[in-house]
Amino acid sequence: MGVSLLAVDEITVTFGGITALDGLSFAIEPGQICGLIGPNGAGKTTLFNVVSRIYQPTAGHITFAGQDITDVRAHEISRLGILRTFQNLALWPALTVLENVMMGAFPQGRAGFVRSALRVGTRAEERATAVAAHEVLAELGLADLAFQRAAGLPFGTLKRIELARALVGQPRLLMLDEPASGLTHAEVEDLAELIGVLRARRNLTVLLVEHHMAMVMGISDNVVVLDFGRKIAEGAPAQVSHDPRVIEAYLGGAA
Repeated sequence: MGVSLLAVDEITVTFGGITALDGLSFAIEPGQICGLIGPNGAGKTTLFNVVSRIYQPTAGHITFAGQDITDVRAHEISRLGILRTFQNLALWPALTVLENVMMGAFPQGRAGFVRSALRVGTRAEERATAVAAHEVLAELGLADLAFQRAAGLPFGTLKRIELARALVGQPRLLMLDEPASGLTHAEVEDLAELIGVLRARRNLTVLLVEHHMAMVMGISDNVVVLDFGRKIAEGAPAQVSHDPRVIEAYLGGAA
């Protein structure tokens, strides 16, 4: 095994008297797809929010590419190469598809918020961002929608737009929070294939939270299972899917 890209070390998160994560530890190697599964309320999204620095852990450390990022500010995380999508769509309906995708590149820009808002000395950077956004949209088969507003587009298309917005930020670690939620069976199959293609083409490492078990087990190299904030199993998909603790806690008694 090589050096881990992401290492979660004894992370605990408490909210008042509630423990959302309890001493969670696992690691993701470069190029892996790691599935993070568990019942609702198991702590999966809490872990996403800790890695992306929305939440501060009560205890423990997170290391990314050898750097302790436990105290890194949230707005600096994307500059390190950690990008995410959200369980609930976080797009701007009034903006065009292209503009929504371009938003994903702004944290990597040099202009800064004030100059960008006032459009002072930002034209060259905006042109480069637009080109990059067009390229990602073409890669995801969305180029013909670039100048349409996001409002009113099919749900599956909106999911891909949010994925495009994360990709334009040039992630090293892509965190996908229930990307298949609300999709049709055919769309889930297409998404699973796309994630695999993107992983290979872009040399991505992926942390995937998803309730669609066939998708998780089909594309993940490693699966971590949470229950009530604790890790109850970890390993290859075939190993985890037959673990009695996982069957009891998550798979409803079906192997």
